[in-house]
Amino acid sequence: MTDQPSTSGPNDPKPTPPAEPTAGAPADQDGPIDLEPLDQPSRRPGKPKIEAPGLIDDFDEDADFESDPEVERVVRGIPVEKTGPSGVEQVKSVFKPTGEPLCVSVAWKVPGITGAAIALLAAVLAGVYADHSIWAYVLITIYWAVLHTATGLGALVLSTFLLGRRVGSFEGAAARMLLAVSLYLVVYSLNLDIINSGKLEEVILAAAAYFGGLVVAFRLAPRDAAVIGAAHFGVVMLLVLGGMLQGVILTGGAA
Repeated sequence: MTDQPSTSGPNDPKPTPPAEPTAGAPADQDGPIDLEPLDQPSRRPGKPKIEAPGLIDDFDEDADFESDPEVERVVRGIPVEKTGPSGVEQVKSVFKPTGEPLCVSVAWKVPGITGAAIALLAAVLAGVYADHSIWAYVLITIYWAVLHTATGLGALVLSTFLLGRRVGSFEGAAARMLLAVSLYLVVYSLNLDIINSGKLEEVILAAAAYFGGLVVAFRLAPRDAAVIGAAHFGVVMLLVLGGMLQGVILTGGAA
């Protein structure tokens, strides 16, 4: 009988193991994958360096911990170097306008003399057109010139807060305000009687003359002159209201 080669069947208990890969050959795709990196650094902890500087090598051995430098500064009166405006200085800067002055020129003689002459002319016209008590009209016109020059200065100070500017020269401002007020009074003292409505047309034309006087004398923009004129009108109305209240009180007391 001829011998035939034996083949391993599916029921063979000892299958033939696969051949191991040779060195340098790529690993089988179906085999296990090594998760460790090839160039893994050493995990041994580093040795401490004896020559490294210590934690307290820079500590000043002569440092003084028994005195407070802030207390020493206050006791000795040593000033503190300012790095910026303090809170109080910032508040003061809000209430102290530092913009362009309203009255640039300090000259006061020419506008002051001109304003005084126009005020005297207004007093003369008030006496001429007065139907009674001529001297009373003359004196009240001069009084108004002085009073409303002062109220005009108050309006200028008030306008510094509204416009963010400063007054500038008070002497020059007073002289120019006298000129503007006198222009108002000289037109108001006229008896135009254009539309037969009392003093309405005189008041309108006088206000226009006052406004023009502010623009020309102070060299202001129309907007700034309007702000000053409105402030001046408000101050005058406060005085008028005070006079009316005083009259009511005196009338009530007499009754």
